Amino acid sequence: MLNLAISEALGEEIRALVSRHPDRLSMETIKTQNKGYSAEISVVTYSHSRREIDNHSKFRILLSFGQHGRELITSELALRLLSILSEEQQIPNMGPLSLNNTLEKLVIKVVPMENLNGRKLVEAGDLCERRNGRGVDLNRNWSVDWGKKEKDYDPYEENPGTAPFSEPETQMMRKLSTSFDPHVWINVHSGMEALFMPYDHRNTTPDGLVSHVMKSLLEDLNDLHCQGRCLVGSGGGSVGYLAHGTATDYMYEVAKVPMTFTFEIYGDTDASSKDCFKMFNPTDIMTFNRVLNDWCGAFFTIFNTAKHRLDGINSKASDDKLGKWESIDEYLEGYLMERSSRYGKRTEVLELGLQEIRTYFRLFLLSSVLLMFMFCSRISKSKYTTIRPIVSAVSL
Repeated sequence: MLNLAISEALGEEIRALVSRHPDRLSMETIKTQNKGYSAEISVVTYSHSRREIDNHSKFRILLSFGQHGRELITSELALRLLSILSEEQQIPNMGPLSLNNTLEKLVIKVVPMENLNGRKLVEAGDLCERRNGRGVDLNRNWSVDWGKKEKDYDPYEENPGTAPFSEPETQMMRKLSTSFDPHVWINVHSGMEALFMPYDHRNTTPDGLVSHVMKSLLEDLNDLHCQGRCLVGSGGGSVGYLAHGTATDYMYEVAKVPMTFTFEIYGDTDASSKDCFKMFNPTDIMTFNRVLNDWCGAFFTIFNTAKHRLDGINSKASDDKLGKWESIDEYLEGYLMERSSRYGKRTEVLELGLQEIRTYFRLFLLSSVLLMFMFCSRISKSKYTTIRPIVSAVSL
């Protein structure tokens, strides 16, 4: 059986990798506690040139691994991805030059092991443990549709906690997502092979162009890197059950991250339900390397194309607005709905209103000038018509 690195050894490898590449990688550890329960997460930030400090001028991607303790392979994927980003390893058929061209406009934050306490329980022998150190499933502890229980609800598997964000781990991840404000969020799991988009708590996908673009991207990833094996669609509509209070639904619905995904990178459907290690993790080196290479390739396809796809959405939205007359009340109402849901920035509506007033004032001035010009032209023409017969009556 393949022995995956224990959490301490994996953490040491990541810290050593960061220390070897301070020009591109940095690392911080965030700690917090709740009612005597302490937790921590490490966050590795990649930027092609750390001298360019303004992360918000770049395209931002947030990746979370190891949310469930038993899914050890996901944190191994995080380490492999960071090794490729630092150019210590390569994806087959992808050279350093293409990597540099792809990455120079990105900032990527990686959480290699979101559920460290749960991972330690697995390493202590509870190989089926997915929850955190006090028995809460971190992927049921977010606020969207929190606490709803289906008929097949299993409290051991899906305990949502006492309230949304009751757990230090989800509190830290929410704070990280708010401060970083990503364009892309990916939550990485194992147990099957799938590429999911919202929603987890419904059996449908969102409406609109962004949803179509997300679905198209996932279908491309399935063809290129999953050889058509992966399920593609909403989590709630594809996996066979609804999940309430998930991170991906929160990122899409509340944090308004434009592109939000859940990746399921490996699953052994032939494994016994009692053999959780084999169900969720590869057990031979060949499969281990294939999984890591395939999914690193999928990540780099996203790095290559996500910004372009979102830019295409913004461009189409701009074209649509140009081709459609809209009243100021309609415009302000739509803007208010869009902005008030994102960090409560309602004061921007006042600024927008002033801009609209200035625009209408300029249009008023322009129309006044045109009317004056037309009026003067009409007077001039009238005078010319009156004088002309008199002049023509004069004998030559």
